Amino acid sequence: MRLKIVIAAALGVVGVGLGIWGWNYSRTVWIPAGHVGVLYDASGGLEKQVITPRAVLVGWRQQLYIYPTRLKIAVYTQDASEGESKTADGILITTSDNASTVFDIAVVYHVNKEDVLTVFNAFGPIPIEDIQVQHIRRAVKETVNDIGTKYDYFEFMGAKRAEAGELIQQGLQSRLHPKGLTIDKVLIGHAYPTQDQLAKTNAKVNSITGVQIAGFNQELQAKQQQAQNKTALAQADARAIKGAQANPLSLDMIDLELDEMAVDRWNGHLPTVRDRPGQTLILGKDALPVTKGKN
Repeated sequence: MRLKIVIAAALGVVGVGLGIWGWNYSRTVWIPAGHVGVLYDASGGLEKQVITPRAVLVGWRQQLYIYPTRLKIAVYTQDASEGESKTADGILITTSDNASTVFDIAVVYHVNKEDVLTVFNAFGPIPIEDIQVQHIRRAVKETVNDIGTKYDYFEFMGAKRAEAGELIQQGLQSRLHPKGLTIDKVLIGHAYPTQDQLAKTNAKVNSITGVQIAGFNQELQAKQQQAQNKTALAQADARAIKGAQANPLSLDMIDLELDEMAVDRWNGHLPTVRDRPGQTLILGKDALPVTKGKN
C-alpha cells in the first residue's frame, strides 16, 4: 500500500515537473542574433532592461517585443506577391507637373540598442512588423509629398531619381530618428505609370533621340569637312614639292623644244657666206632669203 502511495506521489511530482517544463518551454522565446528585446508586463508596465540575444521566459500577462539592431528592409511595392504585407502598397508620388505615379520604395533601417525604449514609447506595444506597415509607411508618404513637387515626372523617372531618394532619406531621418528609428537608406524602385504617361514618355524619348541623332550628324559633317580641308592642303603641299623636284628637268625640256623648232625652220641649205675672223661681210638683197630660212 505504501509502495503504491510512493509511486503515485512520484508520478505526481514527475507530472507536475513535466507540466512546469512544458509551460516554461511554451513560454520561452528566443531573441535571435542582431536583435534585442524588452518585456512588457500588463500589470507593471515596461521593464527598463534591454535584453540581448538569448532565450527569454515570458511570464503570464507578459509580452516580449523584439527590435532589429542589424539592417532591416521595409519594402513597399505594388506587387502583391512581394513585400512584407503581401498587398499592393506602393507609394503614390505626385510631381511638379501634377503627374501621379506609383513607385516601389525600399527603406533600410535599424534600431540602436540605446533607442529601444524610445521606440516602444513612441509606437506603443506593437511588433516591429506593424510599425513598418503603419508608421514607417505613413512617414514615407508624408515625406514624398514634400519632395515629389521638387521634380517633374521625367526627372523622377530618370536622372533625378537617385537625388530624390537621398532627399526622401533625409526627410525620413528627421521624422523618425526622434522616435528611435535610424534610417540608413531609401531606394526608389520600379514605377507603375499610366498608359497616358507611357505615351508621353515614349514621345519625349523619341524627340530627344532625334535631336541627338541630328547633333551627331552635324558633328560628323563637320569632321568630314575638316578631313577634306586637310586632304586638300596635303595635296597642294605634295604638288609644290613635286614641282620643285621637277624644275631642272623642265629647263632641259625647254632647250629640247627650242632645238626642235630650229630644225623645223631650217630649209635644208647651208649658208652661202661664212664669216671669218677679221672679215667684213656686205650682203645684198639676194642673200636675204637664204639667211631668213622658212617663214
